[in-house]
Amino acid sequence: MVLNPIRQPFATSSHISLVATAVTLALASWTLYALPRRTQKLPLPPGPKSDPVIGHLRVMPASDEHRVYAKWGKELNSDIISISILGQTIVVLNSTNAASELLDRRSAIYSDRPELPMVSHPDLVDWSKNTAIMRYGERWRSQRRMTNRVLNKGASTQLWPVVVEQCRLALQRISTSPENFIREIRRMMGSTLLSTVYGYEVTSAHDHLVELVEIAVDHFSDAVIPGNFYVNMIPWLRHVPDWFPGAGWKQVIKTWRKEKDEVVNMPFDWTKNQTISGTAAHSMVQSLLTDLENSSDAEQDSTETEEKIKWAAVAIFLAGWLIAGGTDTSAAAILLFILAMTLNQHVVAKAQAEIDQVIGQERLPEMSDRESLPYIECVMREVLRWKPVGPIGLPHACMEDDEYQDYFIPKGAVVISNIWAMCHDDSIYHEPEKFDPDRFLDPQVPRPPIFGFGRRLCPGVHMAESTLFITIATFLALFDIRPVKDEKGREILPEVKMKSNTAISYPADFKCSITPRSEKAMETLKLSIA
Repeated sequence: MVLNPIRQPFATSSHISLVATAVTLALASWTLYALPRRTQKLPLPPGPKSDPVIGHLRVMPASDEHRVYAKWGKELNSDIISISILGQTIVVLNSTNAASELLDRRSAIYSDRPELPMVSHPDLVDWSKNTAIMRYGERWRSQRRMTNRVLNKGASTQLWPVVVEQCRLALQRISTSPENFIREIRRMMGSTLLSTVYGYEVTSAHDHLVELVEIAVDHFSDAVIPGNFYVNMIPWLRHVPDWFPGAGWKQVIKTWRKEKDEVVNMPFDWTKNQTISGTAAHSMVQSLLTDLENSSDAEQDSTETEEKIKWAAVAIFLAGWLIAGGTDTSAAAILLFILAMTLNQHVVAKAQAEIDQVIGQERLPEMSDRESLPYIECVMREVLRWKPVGPIGLPHACMEDDEYQDYFIPKGAVVISNIWAMCHDDSIYHEPEKFDPDRFLDPQVPRPPIFGFGRRLCPGVHMAESTLFITIATFLALFDIRPVKDEKGREILPEVKMKSNTAISYPADFKCSITPRSEKAMETLKLSIA
């Protein structure tokens, strides 16, 4: 468990009595909730040794949860395990087979989200209308249809020119200041998302909206983890007054909520005004607002539909930012690519040879080249698998009592996909810790399951993969990526060290040498954005 006092208030000795009260009430709730289920013939999935009442609270990991869950699964010889915290059952799925069976094939009862007061209650941060965490129902289906309309495989191609342009602009900046590659990649991802979702152009490395979004998304990814705040496990803590000792977290929430309101409303209102004036660039929100304006449905409530568009856009933006790793430190997926290339020069050489053979020196890669660059596709998939930036998927909730592999899964159980464990399953991916794009040359090796499962599958999968593909292909077409050297000319290999920023895992800062492959390459880049 995380012991940050802001996240987990009342963790100090001066608040033991309040914790005792919380545990007592939790015990009462657990008794009423859990005892009727003891009549079930099947057991819960196996789990580590627990304590009475509090369950596994003391053994919950403070970090690297994905590795701990995988370790428990191996020790228990089960790809599905269960944990109990104050009476709440959490089921962890450590294999793609288990996730596919429950979240895909039984999606009718596994498409809900658990109630997490920190992000869903109106009195707290309140991201409750965000499609990604919204409870399953008609409102969710309506917003999801909007998302699919602008992000399906065909529609997303209309946004490709923006993605390609932002990629090339970023690489041009990197060519003049390669030491700032982290900053420029972060700016690129922010620019791409704001352009494609809202038609907003980022013109500065310190754009106010980009910086605001980074902070808000960081706090969202913090609050959405069930174990990060006691209030997610003991909902009545939201009634604790702001002035109460140890309730500093409620003051933090006020700031987070203000940031959230700005991120939700500011870019949407900007695009709406641009659309009304007829000056809006093509974007997802512009497209949905135009469809609404041209709609002949007399029964459609335009105010309500606008509200749904606003929150559908926020969900797309958040998902894109999280997948790209657009945190306050890095754009994780792209940085992982650069780190992997720094450490694997043979991969760089093989990928560049393919680009040179297919593309040549006279132009840069385009989205339409993807099928002609199978090894670049393999590199992209391996980047996503090697160190998944979202090692633990957003939690699902079981809507009905269920049975699986002779185990009982109760209604209301929180169901978590251990994406890291699935991507490091050595029965599927040989030597999983090794960066090896060649594994995907075998058509029997499946894509890494990083975009989720079932009806909650990330709707931006096509855009996310397209963005990563064109960035990797263009980067390798233009630059060599090597380790830096010391004063004696010896290469200094960077350490593969991952940091965890709540829901996001990203590489620690590292150094590398990024140099143009040739003057011709730089001239081609310059002409492509002239």
